[in-house]
Formats: sequence, structure tokens, C-alpha cells
Amino acid sequence: MSEYVDPTLSDDTIEAEQGLGGHDDPGYGDPGHTDAGYEPYGGDAYTVVQHNIDGSTDVVIDSDGDGYADTVLHDQDSDGIAEVAYHDVNGDGRLDSMLRDFDGDGLVDQVSVDTNGDGMIDVTSSDTNGDGLIDHVVEDTNFDGQADTWTQDTNFDGRADQVQVDLTGDGVADQILRDIDQDGIADQVTYVNPEVNPYAAR
Repeated sequence: MSEYVDPTLSDDTIEAEQGLGGHDDPGYGDPGHTDAGYEPYGGDAYTVVQHNIDGSTDVVIDSDGDGYADTVLHDQDSDGIAEVAYHDVNGDGRLDSMLRDFDGDGLVDQVSVDTNGDGMIDVTSSDTNGDGLIDHVVEDTNFDGQADTWTQDTNFDGRADQVQVDLTGDGVADQILRDIDQDGIADQVTYVNPEVNPYAAR
């Protein structure tokens, strides 16, 4: 998924880790701090590699030198391939995307994104059978913190053919739409919850 070079394994000076500690200016270690004529962290990119006692490795990358992590990689077995990667896609100082490699084959199996920046994941896309194609997407379309739409490629041909929708907000699908001929238009609509069926007899 995400390969990285561990600077602690080289004989070179680890410039990426310099400047994250003390400084003449007491507040220099705070993210985004500018005082005494200094730019935040000198405006240089920084990488911090931490080897954990459980055998895992964490890599924190501040690519623009603003004091906020842009990428965080977690390598569970320290083989150089991260199983989890967090990214700040829009550069606002908050990590908003998570990529996961569940089987350790170096390919992304799941991508979770906070699309509106509220700190909660609202779209999760998964490759459930490991063929490199997304076949399951879960969405929180109204951003209330609860999934309400599930889109699936049930036959794993690379095209979505089923959508389940929670119309009542209870976390359970009330409506299932199937695109049998895969032309992008629902051919079959099933109301799991009869109370939301507009055609049901009242």
C-alpha cells in the first residue's frame, strides 16, 4: 500500500527529525507557532519514525513544514509496507482519510473519508474480495454520524448493481434498489420496511 524509507536505518543525518524538540523560542514546538522571526518549523518537511515495543512502526510526515502531520503510516509488522495510512487531503491540519490494507499484500482494501471535515467518517469504500476493484461503498449522506446508504457490486464485475437505503434513520435499510441489466437505472425496487412504501395501502 504505502512503502516508506526508514531514515533511522541509514548512516546519514536524520534532518527530518531535527527541529521537533526544543528551540530558543519557548513556543516553537507548538503547531503553527511563529515568533521571534521564525517560520513554523522552518518551513521544511519533517518525518518522524517511531519503532514501537510491539514490533510495529509509525511514520509521521509533515510534508509542508507547518507543524501538522499530512500523512501518518502504521506498519504493524515493520516490513516497510504500511497496513494503515492516514492523510490530510485538503491540508487543513486534520487527518481526514484512512487507507487500510487488511491482508498485508500492499494493496488498499478499504478507504474511509471525512468529506465535509466534521471529524466523522462519512464514506467508506471497500474491496471485499481483493480483486483491486471497489465493490462496497457505505455512505452517511446526511452527515449525522450514521450510515444510511450502501452501494454494492454483488457479482464483482466492477459495476454497482444494488443500493440499500435507510429512509427512517434507524440504521437499517428500508429500501433496496437493484439494477439487473446494469444500465445505471434501477429495475427493481423493494421496500423492506412497508411503512415507507409510497404504494402501500393506507
